[in-house]
Amino acid sequence: MGNSPFRFAQNPRDEVRDAMQLAVRSPSFSTSYQVGWGSFPPFMDINRRTFALFGATALGSAALSGRAFAEAPAALRGILVQDAGASVRVSVALDKATTARTMVLTGPDRFVIDLENAVLATGRELPGAGVVRAVRCAQHAAYTRVVLDLEAPVSLVSHSLGGRRAPDMRFDLAASAPFTPAASPRVRQRRKVVIDAGHGGRDPGAVGRTLGVYEKHVVLDAALKLKQALEHRGDYHVVMTRDADRYVEHAERVRISREANADLFISIHADANANAEAHGASVYTLDERGAARAQNMMGDTIDLGDTRVRGQAREVLVDLFQRETTNRSAQFAEIVIPRLGEVAPLLRNTHRAANLYVLLAPDVPAVLIETGFLTNAADERRLNQPREREAMAEAMARAVDAYFAGPQLYAAGA
Repeated sequence: MGNSPFRFAQNPRDEVRDAMQLAVRSPSFSTSYQVGWGSFPPFMDINRRTFALFGATALGSAALSGRAFAEAPAALRGILVQDAGASVRVSVALDKATTARTMVLTGPDRFVIDLENAVLATGRELPGAGVVRAVRCAQHAAYTRVVLDLEAPVSLVSHSLGGRRAPDMRFDLAASAPFTPAASPRVRQRRKVVIDAGHGGRDPGAVGRTLGVYEKHVVLDAALKLKQALEHRGDYHVVMTRDADRYVEHAERVRISREANADLFISIHADANANAEAHGASVYTLDERGAARAQNMMGDTIDLGDTRVRGQAREVLVDLFQRETTNRSAQFAEIVIPRLGEVAPLLRNTHRAANLYVLLAPDVPAVLIETGFLTNAADERRLNQPREREAMAEAMARAVDAYFAGPQLYAAGA
């Protein structure tokens, strides 16, 4: 372990708990790569389930130094393999810059990428394409290893990076011998989406000035229409915080989201403003003050099964939780806004941030969608129409599809 400030578990079962370590140098590939977040689908969120999987629990027994805090590990968030005919493109997404080494191995044929000071935040086994049969990921003390199992020997024909702000790492591999790709059945994964219809029961929410439309009624109908649209696709398990005209406390809405281990939380509302000219839909994510409040919801101890993390180690894990959740929330917001704009007017500066209680789950990406202003006559008429609410629900459903599919909009240079 050299000069590492950490002592790692020796049990192979606990290998995934390794988190931070010293630099890695490659004997076979001289270029030192800087990599980071790129154009990727959200394969897996950094949440309670993921931490239990890749096990940053090593931090629970580590004596964290000041340097360790300054050099927090990058999170490997996804691997995408795309068949490009004569070659395949392998892209790696992380949440921050790190360095990497690569090597080609034979007997059997493999292409290996070692990511320095990185923790695993995606599935251990991922699908391949073309000459790449499958992708395997493993956590080691000093690095995360990505192994591409190959159908045939390959050569590295090109590679490219973005800049520091969006430093995609990509490798283009070409087979150097004929091969027949193995058929790989598509694995269907149902995502959990929690839909929250605002207000309800004794709390009517905003009330329309012209028609007297109650927010609690129109947002419940929109939420049920979104549920129907998602369930019709067959790819989602939908949980509602309420499905009738009843009031649900804010804390209960957050609890439902967290206990469901939701992959996404969508709260649907209608707005009000003293200015009757204010109109259009908007999308809110949590601001910095809310993020600080959200971290407190994790409690003094993080329970990861047979390991409990406290103190400074807890602070590191909570920061990783919250940082990932904030990024994912903003990502969905940027996906849903243009789709809402196809069916409804948008408020200027559509993506906004606020300290909203229902967005406080520190480990569930969450947005609050304001469908329009009931204090604006045109918006009230629009939201009072079932067909308009259905159109907005379908736009949200298309955004959910795009969020869980790839490739995503955050391409280098985009």
